[in-house]
Amino acid sequence: MPANPATKSVNVPAATHFLLSKEAKRLQISQADYTGAAVRYFAERGLHPVEDVAREGQLIMQQVKKLGDRVFGYLQEQERSLLLPMLEEMLRSRVTLERVLRMNEILVNNLTQQLSGLSEAQLNEQREGLKQLRAQNEDMIERQAKEAIAAAQQAGAGRINDGNTVAKAVKN
Repeated sequence: MPANPATKSVNVPAATHFLLSKEAKRLQISQADYTGAAVRYFAERGLHPVEDVAREGQLIMQQVKKLGDRVFGYLQEQERSLLLPMLEEMLRSRVTLERVLRMNEILVNNLTQQLSGLSEAQLNEQREGLKQLRAQNEDMIERQAKEAIAAAQQAGAGRINDGNTVAKAVKN
């Protein structure tokens, strides 16, 4: 009968007791602590201690699968909330750019026809007006690009509010 009523006795084969003594001594812990830790290890993990192949690998695989599912879910959420709005805006910009280029081509053809009938003084006046217009356009592009970058930075660490923040800044 154990001296302490809070403890119980367990009979183990002599070879098992020898291993218990040897390992507890090597780890510098009591046999009771070693036995308790071993029992808790198998119980907490739901493992069968006498099976040839423990379920530890299965448990690890389940945890890896859960982690993989979480990562995949995170990537899907990023795609929905960030990448798709970015793609939409890029496509919208591309279509707009193509339409503007077509309109410019038409305008250039029309202007070429109109300019062919002007005098040298009138042509110089038109060239100066075109230079001013080009400078204004470049300034506007620079300002809008800076506003778009500031809006993207303000939206925070890799997140653009609703996908329209940058588009709104560019359209102003």
